[in-house]
Order: sequence, then C-alpha cells, then structure tokens
Amino acid sequence: AKKRGLVFDRQRAEHLLGFFPHFLRLAEGQFDGQPFALQGWQAFILGSVFGWVTTGGARRFRTAYVEVGKGAGKSPMAAGVGLYGLLLDDEPSAEVYSAATTREQARILFQDARKMIAASPELSPTVRMGQNNIATTRGFSFFRPVSSEHRGLDGKRVHVSLIDELHEHPTDLVVEKMRAGMKGRRQPLQFEITN
Repeated sequence: AKKRGLVFDRQRAEHLLGFFPHFLRLAEGQFDGQPFALQGWQAFILGSVFGWVTTGGARRFRTAYVEVGKGAGKSPMAAGVGLYGLLLDDEPSAEVYSAATTREQARILFQDARKMIAASPELSPTVRMGQNNIATTRGFSFFRPVSSEHRGLDGKRVHVSLIDELHEHPTDLVVEKMRAGMKGRRQPLQFEITN
C-alpha cells in the first residue's frame, strides 16, 4: 500500500465507526431507541471504506458495493453513511442523495435517516427536516431522495450517493448520473447496496 501512496488512517476509520453508536439511534421495531451498534461485517466494510486513504488524505475507495441478505441492516447502515457525509465528512456544501429507480424506494433510506435524526438529541438541533430534504443549519449541505421516475438526476454536485436495491435497477442510468455528478468533489463516495 505504501508503494502505491496508500495508508490506513485508523483515526479516520474510528471517527466514522464511533459516529454510529454515539450519535445514531435505531428508530423502529424491536431496536427502537437503541444506539446503532454496528455488527462486525458492517464495521469491517465502513472501516475499510473510510480508513484507507491516499497519502494526500483523500479516500482511496470512491465506490462501495455491499451485497448482503435481506433484513441484514444494509439500509440503516447506508442511511448512517449519508448522515456522516452530510454532517461530519468535512465537505463544504455537501450534497447527499438517496437514489433509486422509484421515488418510493429512494425514500426508504431517506426515511431511515430522518428517523435516526429525530431520535438523536445530539443531531436533531444541527439540521432542519422537510418532507424531502434534510439540511444543515449551518452551511448549505443537504440530503435528498432522488429517482429516475422524476427526471431529477441531472445537475447534481454529489458528495455521497446511496444507491438502493441495485439489483432492481433495469439500467445503469441512476448509477451513472450520480457518478457523473461527483466530478467536482475532493473525495466523493458512491455507496451501493443490494441483496
């Protein structure tokens, strides 16, 4: 890794991994109100994605492909990644998108993020929540759901895109539009989940 200009930044990995249990609360079912304690496989993926950086400090991985069984917790994990990208990833005017082929599907991750914000006394004062928008109270960062249904995929300046249910996408339209919007970002991340 060193020969290729890559290092593992343990502090950056731990910063992200600490964000989940300290600031995020699960907000439904039997886990309602409990801290978001990452499972081992989740910690490994997230620690790898956020810990490996170039010697210049930018993320090594710009795309994460996560394929796990249904009900394993990938949607709440992706929503947490989006919230981290919105609030703590040190990106001015960050644009975070939950993207899918349908508006309804895109809203699943977005709603997970809204519920976690509402359940967090530390995070809820830092944002304003609307029906289709979570915006920071300082700066111009936001988190929104988008889909190919409403032709709203162009003109984005994507910092983090959360691509939900990748196996249901009939074409690569959503994936490529989100990727194209990352050009002006220092260390964008496309986080793709599927089962």
